[in-house]
Order: sequence, then structure tokens, then C-alpha cells
Amino acid sequence: MEKEETPKGVAEEQPKEEISEDVSTPASKDEKATSAKDDEWKRMMQSRTDKAEAEATKVKEKLQKLELEREQQRSQARKKEIEALEGEPEEQAKLRRKHELEDEVTKLEQLKNQQEGAVERKYDQALELADKYSLGLAEARELMKAETPREMELLAQLKVRDLEKKEPQKESVIPDSATSDAGTDSDAAFQERWNKGLEPMTKENKARIEKILKK
Repeated sequence: MEKEETPKGVAEEQPKEEISEDVSTPASKDEKATSAKDDEWKRMMQSRTDKAEAEATKVKEKLQKLELEREQQRSQARKKEIEALEGEPEEQAKLRRKHELEDEVTKLEQLKNQQEGAVERKYDQALELADKYSLGLAEARELMKAETPREMELLAQLKVRDLEKKEPQKESVIPDSATSDAGTDSDAAFQERWNKGLEPMTKENKARIEKILKK
């Protein structure tokens, strides 16, 4: 049997080898490493957040449990007091009324503490906004009329616009503290306006009042 020969001039076709190219480059490897570190950092921070929230939940549940136990003990003590007066309905009625009054006083005290805390936070925010927008004490007091923190900041911004419209352009130079009290912008007049909260808390005004107080 004769072998088949490849015709002359025709190159024998060799089987192609699949070449696997490494498409990763040093830059892409660095990006992957950075991304991996970022993911690890995020997981760590999330773990800390979850742990802190879990601890806070445990503390809250413990306080609620203690409060419930205290309420149960107080209820049992009251029950014993009433049972001790068996056969004396009038005295039992008086004791029950006393317990009701105690509960009402407790609720009022809790409500008062909540309201005082809310007013204190509101006052602190008003002072912060007054300092942020260079407002006087009078404007800071008016900010307390706002219902929400967002409304308070919007009111502060409106106050700034009103002051810019009403007040004339002032020179940045600090007036000489030796100005006569008879002048239209004397130290005494300025200090009086400052004490009433009529002067904005600008750097110039603060510097001037400090200069006056050092005299």
C-alpha cells in the first residue's frame, strides 16, 4: 500500500495550540488587592457596628427587665398593704387613691425630664446656629420657636437675610475705643446693643467687645 504524500509547495498544516493569555496586569492585580483590603475593612467596621448595637440592645433589655421586676415588686407590696386593711373598705379606697396619685406624679416627673432634655437640646442647637450664622442673642431666642432642627436652621438663614437687608454696610475697621460716648457709635452704645443681642457675632464685633471689656 502506497503512502499518500503531501503535494510539493503545500505546507503541512500543523495543529494550532490554544494559547492562554494572562490578561491580568500589575495594575489590575493592585486594584484587586486594594479592593480586597477595602472589603475586609468594611466587614471589620460592620462587625464592630453589629457588636455595638448588640451590646446596646442587651443593656436596654436588661434595664427593661429590671424596671419590670421593680414594678412587680411595687405592685406586690401595694397588694399586701391593701390586703392588710381587709374589712376596712374606706381605708382601702384611700390607699388605692394614694397609689394612683403616686403613679401620676411619677409619670409627670418622667414627662418633665423628657421635656427639659428636649428644651436643653433645642437651646444648644440655637446657640450653635447663632454662632454659625453670626447672629445675636435676640435672634438665637427667636430660633427656639422652630418646631424641628431643620426648621430652626431655615429660620436662621432667613434671619441672616433680614439682617443683611436692614443693616447698612459696615466698615471692617474696628472703631477706636476712645470714641466719645456722645458719638453715634460710641463704646457704651455698642456695648449696650451687644448686651441686648442686637449686634451680630462677627469677628469685628467680637474683637471690639473684647477691647472694650479690657479697658
